[in-house]
Amino acid sequence: MKKIDVDFREKAETLINTLKSLYEIEINTTALKFGDYFIPPDTVIERKTTCDFLVSIIDGRLFNQAYRLAEHCKRPIMLIEGETFFGEKYPDLSKEAIKGALITIAQTFYIPVLRTTSESDTAWYINQLCEHRQRIGENSGPLLSHKARRIDTQKIRFLIALPGIGLKSAKTLLHHFGSIKNIVNASEKELLDVSGIGKKTARKIQDILSDNTSPPLIATNEH
Repeated sequence: MKKIDVDFREKAETLINTLKSLYEIEINTTALKFGDYFIPPDTVIERKTTCDFLVSIIDGRLFNQAYRLAEHCKRPIMLIEGETFFGEKYPDLSKEAIKGALITIAQTFYIPVLRTTSESDTAWYINQLCEHRQRIGENSGPLLSHKARRIDTQKIRFLIALPGIGLKSAKTLLHHFGSIKNIVNASEKELLDVSGIGKKTARKIQDILSDNTSPPLIATNEH
């Protein structure tokens, strides 16, 4: 018998009814700590409509949610539902920004992104994921271990808490220096050699790191 947990805040009546009636999946409605759907033993699905996805870019929730999924879930998946992003009325959000967000989720946080066209299409994917998870069993691990993914996201988390450092700059710093240790030991001149790091930002980073002060952690209290 296929079983999944669905977060009680998930408002997708057609999807849930299709899972129950067409695919005969037993639905347990509960409060999930992460994501919207949990496929035992370890798959967590964060479902967003295309509109939800765009709004989460604008209000800054997207990468925080991606971080939490990567940090705490062994097999996270982000599922984005809708025909297209570009029919939505968000003129200040460019196509490049949307595509960049998708790339960041996949490459920085190592979270697979699935695209579906409708709630019925999403139900098909969730059913396939259930059946696939049952076939491969509990002992088949991901190619990239949860521990390795967690270490990478912790590095990103540390860096974006520094003044003037966003996600793009954090990735550039890690690529340039290779490790957090090398960034901490870098001189102001060496920091200035990194693309996108100006004198003001380099000096602030130096002031904080030389003072042995740990940057604040990202807030993680939103769903």
